[in-house]
Amino acid sequence: MATTNIWQQFKAMITEVARVVATMTANNGNGTSQAELRDGSVINIKGESVGVGQKAFIQKR
Repeated sequence: MATTNIWQQFKAMITEVARVVATMTANNGNGTSQAELRDGSVINIKGESVGVGQKAFIQKR
C-alpha cells in the first residue's frame, strides 16, 4: 500500500548516507585509523590519509 505522506515519499526517493565529523586520534599503521566522534566515542575506520589531530568527514557506505 502506497503512503500518502509526502515526507515519506520524499525520503523513499533519496539514499540515506550517514556522515559525521571526527577527529583523528591515531593512524594504526595497518591501513586503518582511530577517530573520536563529537560525542566522545572512538571508532576504527579504513584509511590513514588524514593526520592525527585533523578533522575529517566519516561516511557510512
